[in-house]
Amino acid sequence: MVVIQVNNILNMANLNTVVVGALFCSAAFVSEAVSYMTYAKDISEESRRTGKIFYGFMPLRGMRLVVVRWSMYLLSFCQLLGKSLEMAILIAVGGKVLAMSVLVGEMVVYLLYKVVRRDFRHSLPLPRGISLVVSLIERVTVKVICDFTGFLHARHPKEMGGFYWLMNMVWTQVSVFGAIKLKEEFGRQIEEDAGDWAIKEEDYMTIATVLLLLWFAALLGLRYGSEKEYRNTFYSTMTGKQYCEAMFRSGEDEIKMQVFDMHSSYSRLLEDEIKVWLEENWNDWHTTDRPGWLTDEALNAIPRRLLPGGGGGDGGGDGGRDGGREGRLGGREEVEEVVIERNARATLSQAFFESLKLEQ
Repeated sequence: MVVIQVNNILNMANLNTVVVGALFCSAAFVSEAVSYMTYAKDISEESRRTGKIFYGFMPLRGMRLVVVRWSMYLLSFCQLLGKSLEMAILIAVGGKVLAMSVLVGEMVVYLLYKVVRRDFRHSLPLPRGISLVVSLIERVTVKVICDFTGFLHARHPKEMGGFYWLMNMVWTQVSVFGAIKLKEEFGRQIEEDAGDWAIKEEDYMTIATVLLLLWFAALLGLRYGSEKEYRNTFYSTMTGKQYCEAMFRSGEDEIKMQVFDMHSSYSRLLEDEIKVWLEENWNDWHTTDRPGWLTDEALNAIPRRLLPGGGGGDGGGDGGRDGGREGRLGGREEVEEVVIERNARATLSQAFFESLKLEQ
């Protein structure tokens, strides 16, 4: 929508204030929407409790909160107008084919980056074939959204990652100037045929420079207004699997449990450590002091093969959560059965050794 509006404005003989106003309203609405989604997710108590490795960059009060919120808004606003200006110029030079070719080329580079880093598969715990298809759709969707809005949540390691999120925006700002140069070289004949336009070619460079300066100011506002311990999330190279490992090594059981909400490939190298962790905590979790976060749903997400005395089998044939319910506990009843069985074996072993001592 914004691309169409920008394209219409660039082709006007006389500026229409209604059309220009509509453009800024559209850009402002989109910027507010994507900024608020990031804000709401980051300040969520649950997000900060279970995902404290990533969530928490927003100050909760004071002037820094105001700075960060306005910086988020301005960053998205400049990204949207900058990308739309680039696309409109490319359409003017080479038509929709050229604009789409550029978008597709950028998408291919991004997907190759994910594949090379072994980070293409998304964390959603789906069967192997479905997982790959959904991952492709998800990666493409997030990339397009981030291209036009600078969506801050896309810097999450399970999405684009901080480094690519930042470089993607830098590339957009640079590409605007590249598109302007391209128009200067190959678009002169188009201008001669079309006649005078309200926005001259020399005005493009001014508009692009203003957007770049505002974007940079917004980036600085985010950098220095956000909480210090989360500033690295704006340029981190952490992948989804590395994020999963970081969560497991966080030292907090509730956070560790999040690894079971991800695709099994994310935690495959951690399985031996996960088994030891479950072995050490299993009995304590099923006492009267059972933690509130250990719900039946959370237990049902644990593959049976990883449980103490939970049975064998490879379980992970489909690449998701170990083949469905057959590879997991079904809820409190099955958990209690496993616990009772395990305690019974322990009691028998203890009785056996005590009888040996009596005989001696």
